[in-house]
Amino acid sequence: MIAEKAGYSAYHFSRIFTRTIGISLMSYVTWRKLQYALYDLSRGKKVLDVAMDYGFETHGGFTKAFVHWFGFPPSLCKLRLTVNPPMKPNVSMLTNKFLGGNAMHPHIIELTPFAVVGYPSRHRSENMKENVNAPTFWDTINLDYGTILTKLHGTFTKSKHFEISMCYDINESTGEFTYVLGRGIDNPNDLANIQPDMTKIDVTGGLYAIFPTPPTADSFVKAAQETWNEIFLNWLPQSEFEYDDTRRDFSYHDERDHGWYFGGKLQIDICIPIRQREEEVRKSQLRAGR
Repeated sequence: MIAEKAGYSAYHFSRIFTRTIGISLMSYVTWRKLQYALYDLSRGKKVLDVAMDYGFETHGGFTKAFVHWFGFPPSLCKLRLTVNPPMKPNVSMLTNKFLGGNAMHPHIIELTPFAVVGYPSRHRSENMKENVNAPTFWDTINLDYGTILTKLHGTFTKSKHFEISMCYDINESTGEFTYVLGRGIDNPNDLANIQPDMTKIDVTGGLYAIFPTPPTADSFVKAAQETWNEIFLNWLPQSEFEYDDTRRDFSYHDERDHGWYFGGKLQIDICIPIRQREEEVRKSQLRAGR
């Protein structure tokens, strides 16, 4: 029907569409459905309900298609993203997306395992992403994090100066999650100094994408939220990687978030665990077999 309106045969129209936009027509239709699905999920709708709304027969089929196009599972939408309703597309926007490449250039590294030591606390929030994505969440829970971090840095003197902010054990149904802003430990000799009231959390390492937030003179909470959105809405969908939900993401804080660089402006790193997409692994295997 679309080809007929355009005045072409279905075959010729499909070739022109793919050559112009960069993907097939039916792939575009699926991608467009999933854009609306992503928006609904970010507003708190259940994955199964959204899958049915957009014509997917199973939860598994919807999740597979979602990860294929966006690079992360649907469950992260409610947790991480603040999404506007999908805009009406135009050819320029589509060709830039599917043919133009990726604007973000993170550091891709094989992270050495390390530990985080701190004082985790359990919380509940109706809007988790405001807290999960906010590196300064400790401000809102009546903890003197300045005194606590000073104690942690004074206790673990052999490791370099850095802190880690992370959320884990997240219950999407109840809005409960565990939050910690703790001292990073990268020297094994420091581990002997862990005190009974402290908790050690292991970061297992592996492949990570590291995204520095733009230096800002104001609170870096807004910059961090905007960086999260850029990662999930623009970088991951266009990259050869996908989010590895078997490991933890976190925010990395060093001297930059104290205003020691960039003329007093603040900066942190958003660190997300990644793995190569299955189709990219297959391509690599085929190339290696030649």
